[in-house]
Amino acid sequence: MIDIASLVALCQLALAGGNKAKKKIEMRRKRKLSDAERELLIAAASEGTFLFISLDQGTWIRAEGQDFPATEDADPALTAAYIKAFKHLCERGYIEHDSGMLFRLTVAGFKEARRLAHL
Repeated sequence: MIDIASLVALCQLALAGGNKAKKKIEMRRKRKLSDAERELLIAAASEGTFLFISLDQGTWIRAEGQDFPATEDADPALTAAYIKAFKHLCERGYIEHDSGMLFRLTVAGFKEARRLAHL
């Protein structure tokens, strides 16, 4: 299972401010998005919500009702890829923690998600 507190801290750290943090975010945003990062952003483009679910049965990310990976029997490597993508989106400053297991797109996250989704 993934420690939700460390994920929250990662998102908060990326958005903590200061010139050094802003420069890191800018550099990360210049990198090409992975397929998994694009999928997560596009899925959340309308409402901007993510639910990070980590139970005994497994871990997955729900973006506006769509699960990543899509099935409980997903290859663990695919699950790892989506978790990594989610973390990278936090590091880019596209996702912020709301409460509990709920995360939301930031203004920059909405902008990128809607650009990708052509909304």
